[in-house]
Amino acid sequence: MTIQEIFNSTAVRSVEEQILDLYHETERKHWCNDENKKAIKSLLEVRRRILNSMFVLDEQNKQLLAEFNEAMKQQLIEMRKRAIDLYNSVYKPDMGGTVEVEGKCFMGYEYSKIHPVQSMRAKKMWAVLNGSLDDYIFLYCEDGVNSFYINNYDPKIESENELLYLNEDLDNWNEGLDREMTKDMHLTYAFHNLFSHLDFSIYDLLWVRDFNIEIHVEYNYHTYESDEFGDDLDWGKCDYWD
Repeated sequence: MTIQEIFNSTAVRSVEEQILDLYHETERKHWCNDENKKAIKSLLEVRRRILNSMFVLDEQNKQLLAEFNEAMKQQLIEMRKRAIDLYNSVYKPDMGGTVEVEGKCFMGYEYSKIHPVQSMRAKKMWAVLNGSLDDYIFLYCEDGVNSFYINNYDPKIESENELLYLNEDLDNWNEGLDREMTKDMHLTYAFHNLFSHLDFSIYDLLWVRDFNIEIHVEYNYHTYESDEFGDDLDWGKCDYWD
């Protein structure tokens, strides 16, 4: 089947139309319907399973996956570099307090212009998936494809390989795919997370080449001597009654 035939199949059209109808109902009523939100979250998982069941890892799709993985890898490396540079520009040893810098990498909010399917339904589905409309994929909306963290009270800085593969060695997170065909791909943990743990289908990822980086800086200090963030409260005693 072609990509167009897959996305126009009865199963995919049906589940996507249900998702968009539920969102449209929420938008029309101008209030958050918890039941609709729960239903959309469940239907996104159904959609992912349907699309992934239709996926065939041929040479063309392997090349697309390699290009996606490489584009995402380069942006994760760039995110880490910029977060470290920003931290070094802000933190001074004598300033006191704590400095925390967190970088997050998200896939581009605009629907990929090179995706073979360019329908309005596809663009609306991408807005549902990427968090533009609501946090239907909560963990993705919180941390993106992956995040990087640096602060002045933990001297260890996560290396590039730790960020990309969760260890110091070059790895290959290819669970769920043809192991033999993908043995040379060095797929990142970020791909594995999107493919295996979140509600993106592999057909949502193959044509993504653009990313959005967020880097947040937080500085805290206090005017008291203790390093504790409050009183030592003994909850074993009911001594708060007047």
